[in-house]
Amino acid sequence: MNKSVTYVVLALLIASALPLSAQADQSQDIPTNASGTGVHNSLVAALAHANLVGTLSGPGPFTVFAPTDQAFTDAGINLNDFDTPEENATLTDILLHHVISGSVPAADVKDGMMATMVNGDKVKFTVSNGAVSIGAALVTTPDVLASNGIIHVIDKVLTPPANIPATAQSTGIHNSLVAAVIQADLLSTLEGPGPFTVFAPTDQAFTDAGIDLASLDTPEGKATLSDILLYHVVAADVPAKNVTDCMLAGAANGQQLSFTVGDSVMVNDANVTLTDVISSNGLIHVIDKVLMPTDSPRDIPRTAQCTGIHDSLVAGVIQAELLPTLQGPGPFTVFAPTDQAFIDAGIDLAALDTPEGKATLSNILLYHVVSGEVPAANVSECMSANAVNGQPLSFTVTGGVMVNDANVTLADVTTSNGIIHVIDKVLSPSDAPNNIPRTAQCTGIHDSLVAAVIQAELLETLQGSGPFTVFAPTDQAFIDAGIDLASLDTPEGKAILSDILLYHVVAGNVPSSAVTECMSADAVNGQPLSFTVDGGVMVNGANVTLADVATSNGVIHVIDKVLTPTDTPNDIPRTAQCTGVHNSLVSSVVQAGLLETLQGDGPFTIFAPTDQAFIDAEIDLATLDTPEGKATLSDILLYHVLEGEVPASSVTDCLSATAVNGNPLSFTVGDTVMVNGATVTATDVATSNGIIHVIDKVLTPTDTPNDIPRTAQCTGVHDSLVAAVIQAELLETLQGEGPFTVFAPTDQAFIDAEIDLATLDTTEGKAALSDILLYHVVAGEVPSSAVEECGTATAINGDTLSFGVGDAVTVNGATVTLPDVATSNGVIHVIDKVLTPIDTPNDIPRTAQCTGIHDSLVAAVIQAELLETLQGEGPFTIFAPTDQAFADAGIDLAALDTPEGKAALSDILLYHVVSGEVPSTALSDCMTTTAVNGQTLAFTIGDSVMVNDATVTLPDVATSNGIIHVIDTVLTPSDAPSDITETAQCTGTHASLVAALIQAELVETLQGEGPFTVFAPTDQAFADAGIDLADLDSPEGKTQLSDILLYHVYAGTVLSTDITEGMTLQMVNGKNATFTLSPSIDGANITGADVVTSNGIIHVIDAVIIPQAEVDPTTTGDGVESEEEDSNIVLIASIIGIVLIVLIIGGLLYSRGREESSPTEEKDFSSNGLAATPQPASTYSYEPQQSTYTSQYAPQQSQPLQPVQVQPVQTQVAQPVAQVQATQPIVEAQQTQAITQTEASQTAIQLPEVLQQWTDDSGYTWRRMSDGSTMWWNGTDWQPYS
Repeated sequence: MNKSVTYVVLALLIASALPLSAQADQSQDIPTNASGTGVHNSLVAALAHANLVGTLSGPGPFTVFAPTDQAFTDAGINLNDFDTPEENATLTDILLHHVISGSVPAADVKDGMMATMVNGDKVKFTVSNGAVSIGAALVTTPDVLASNGIIHVIDKVLTPPANIPATAQSTGIHNSLVAAVIQADLLSTLEGPGPFTVFAPTDQAFTDAGIDLASLDTPEGKATLSDILLYHVVAADVPAKNVTDCMLAGAANGQQLSFTVGDSVMVNDANVTLTDVISSNGLIHVIDKVLMPTDSPRDIPRTAQCTGIHDSLVAGVIQAELLPTLQGPGPFTVFAPTDQAFIDAGIDLAALDTPEGKATLSNILLYHVVSGEVPAANVSECMSANAVNGQPLSFTVTGGVMVNDANVTLADVTTSNGIIHVIDKVLSPSDAPNNIPRTAQCTGIHDSLVAAVIQAELLETLQGSGPFTVFAPTDQAFIDAGIDLASLDTPEGKAILSDILLYHVVAGNVPSSAVTECMSADAVNGQPLSFTVDGGVMVNGANVTLADVATSNGVIHVIDKVLTPTDTPNDIPRTAQCTGVHNSLVSSVVQAGLLETLQGDGPFTIFAPTDQAFIDAEIDLATLDTPEGKATLSDILLYHVLEGEVPASSVTDCLSATAVNGNPLSFTVGDTVMVNGATVTATDVATSNGIIHVIDKVLTPTDTPNDIPRTAQCTGVHDSLVAAVIQAELLETLQGEGPFTVFAPTDQAFIDAEIDLATLDTTEGKAALSDILLYHVVAGEVPSSAVEECGTATAINGDTLSFGVGDAVTVNGATVTLPDVATSNGVIHVIDKVLTPIDTPNDIPRTAQCTGIHDSLVAAVIQAELLETLQGEGPFTIFAPTDQAFADAGIDLAALDTPEGKAALSDILLYHVVSGEVPSTALSDCMTTTAVNGQTLAFTIGDSVMVNDATVTLPDVATSNGIIHVIDTVLTPSDAPSDITETAQCTGTHASLVAALIQAELVETLQGEGPFTVFAPTDQAFADAGIDLADLDSPEGKTQLSDILLYHVYAGTVLSTDITEGMTLQMVNGKNATFTLSPSIDGANITGADVVTSNGIIHVIDAVIIPQAEVDPTTTGDGVESEEEDSNIVLIASIIGIVLIVLIIGGLLYSRGREESSPTEEKDFSSNGLAATPQPASTYSYEPQQSTYTSQYAPQQSQPLQPVQVQPVQTQVAQPVAQVQATQPIVEAQQTQAITQTEASQTAIQLPEVLQQWTDDSGYTWRRMSDGSTMWWNGTDWQPYS
């Protein structure tokens, strides 16, 4: 012994000098390796002290958890304290508690793993973040390999656990448990070898359970306490990892414990708060409740959940929020459908996951629950029990227990709060779970009836879905009837018995509340039953002794007699009398003397108005009690009668039948059957001589029973129209009293119009559709005979309809293909087109035709072959001359009926047409636009609107393809409709010029025939010249102003191409003006040339040209005063001469104007706004735009017209003068007569051109001419110098 210790000590001394990694030697055993670590001296010494070195040097393998020296120090273990056999045994137990028999490398250790040590005690491993712990000790160095095992270095000495009671007491939270164990005399048991698993309630759990140990300190109390405590003990090791969901384990008291594994582990209803507390004789699991001993630890939901075949049921209970209910104390009896039963029933829990669905599901599930325990032994044949949802369950025990129609496949599954019976079907909640035969069987008084049903082979029929109403005779009734079932047990007897029984059956549910006095119903055998309610309900002659016995497939009324099949004795009047709602009808039949007729053989079909229908019709039988009244009443009543039987099944939609009075009846079949406008509320009431159909209105005899929609529906060619009326929600309107006139397009018309009702099935679409349909409706009756040519009517949508009468009647463009279809609330005219709503249904030619004052215009349009054009889409604006205008213009259509004449006529007419809509509001003063013939129209806005020289007498006559403005004059096509003054007024840059013309009283002159050529200074030119019209507003000023203005006027036409360098022209004021090719006139530049007007040409110039006095060649430049005096004399003489010339010219022009112009052609320019600032011309286009022109005659920006668009106006602009061909100048002109361009050119050719003009030192003025001659000024005229 001492030698061994010496060796060990030596080994430890040697090993202590080496690091641990160098000390491990896999060829050495565990003690040798431990002694070589240098940190296990205490361990090795302890092993030697306990004589365990030899053991751990054995073959093993062993796994040793080796505490370090520090661990021994921390544990306070002193080997000197172990010097007795008992103490050495303790030391051995401690050391062997560190040893596992077998090899356990660190890699094999799992979190929560348990192992039994060599001393017999268990340890539990923890693995967290890669660190391994055993009990409370951390493995600091794992897997030190030795020849006979593995060493894991740990930082604490492992203490062997105490037994269960001691361990529990050491926790500090199980004092109550330990005290209870002691009081129940179980201490020695739980200190025994075990192993045990104890579910240990905490002190708080004992408190919550209200267990008072003092009150249990009696023999009986101890027995109770022992039973409770042993219910917490399992006689085996049950580590947490071995617990599975729904597991059961037998407790030491002999009862079952139930386990739940979810987010946590539960035993019965207690949560396991701490698992696997190791003791020397077992395991402790800490729980938060005291478990109460029970044979059924699971409640109903948990029991069902753990069967494995009730998942759907449990899921349904949870979804229906019934789990707390069925976990309640109960007790309950649950008939539990299996998962297969749920599948067979087609119950989709997902589809029921709504508030309504949950309510339905809850009702279904509660129909499977009975309050209280109903074990199978308590179920008896025909027993009934109310389910928790309030409805009855019915039981059958013959051949096995059944609830309703479900088989109980496993009975009496006990739970903690009730009983479960497993069934193979889901039960459907019902107030009557038994069918008719089963219900009768269970009454105890219908054995004969049930036996008869079975013998007649009707059992399966009466077990069918039905519903049926059975009048059930009692056993006594069968005895009273003397029916011997044995004698009827033959084929013939069975047929008779079947007929008798089926006479007691009515197809359908007929509760007693539905039975009325004299009511009749057909039994299943085809014969009628008659009912009486006065003094009690009777069927035929039998009393109903018990009514309304509900069954799953109908209702039973118990009767005291067997009914004998018979045909009903009630004819039509009696049947009507017995309805209780036909008293007025029966009284009327009697009053009209028709009772005997309607009691005849018939058969008849009667449409029987109710009493309310008579009230609604306000038929007063008293006032009809005269011969005439009776005849009227008879006619009304016979209009409700058809000869022959017409059952409801024979009635088809749109069927027509002639009543006995000779008038037609019309039928409608939809959701209900209707006759004329009355709804058939009850059909096929059988009588002995016919059929009664109950209706809700009295029918008024008529030849037209159908209203407009119904009539259209029944034509077969107006399906689209009727569908549209319904879609547009106009049905009720057109079923109203009216009267209406409807122009009804056919189905083909709807196809042609490409109206797609599906695309119009929106709020906006319905509104559009309604507008279209109401455009086909006129309030009131308009027969075709009332339609006149050019007549109009306002449709209900507010738009206008226009009519034509020729070979056929037309409305707008549609032909009436079938007029005057009479209906009960109006008239239908069938048309071949769908009408498009429009305020102006007529096109331009038709509108003009219908005015009565445009016959000449329409005739001209037709003759010029323009009708089709003006009937086109347009839009057009027409300036329409009246018949009087054509007469005033002297237009003779007959004379124009030639190719050339038609062309001329077409040109005239097209000059009255503008492409696009130009309402009067879009016209402005000075506006121009281009007519369709390509020429210009000019507008003047004053007291009235004028186009060219015509007055608009009626503007804005709307048509379907444009606008008509009525005018009083036929317009003559012209490229320049405005005269010089108007043209200048409308340029926007000649306000000063126009104002000057007015002030100088020259407007009328320049409105004359001309032609004139005016060189028109701009407003800027007037401003630059410093001309103040106010200063010239005197006789002398006007004379001077007139001279200046007339110096800008040439009597004749001079185009820019006529101008040559140095050319001179004598202006209207008598003075010559000189031109250059710049081009210019007397130094003023021509900035815009050749503006064409109706009476001449305008050239725009940039300066006012002032007429100069002629230069006196005799005047010298040396005498300034003399020159001024002479100039004054000359100026005065010139002014006098100019005034005389102007007066002469004005007089001549005025005389000629008076001779050649009618008074209507004279214009008051002051009234026409010439004195005001001119407005810019407007232009039109298909798109709103701004037009830009290259001359000063370009109009100002025009505001786009809305909503009309017309073609762009082709405004003739002034052409800028650039290079012109040189021609011979015109040097003289006639003062009193305008010359033409040709004349001016001829004159210019005859005269030589002035090449140079100068004044010499002596004051003489000279000219060198193009023919080589020289001219000089002698003071009076130019003389040749020879």
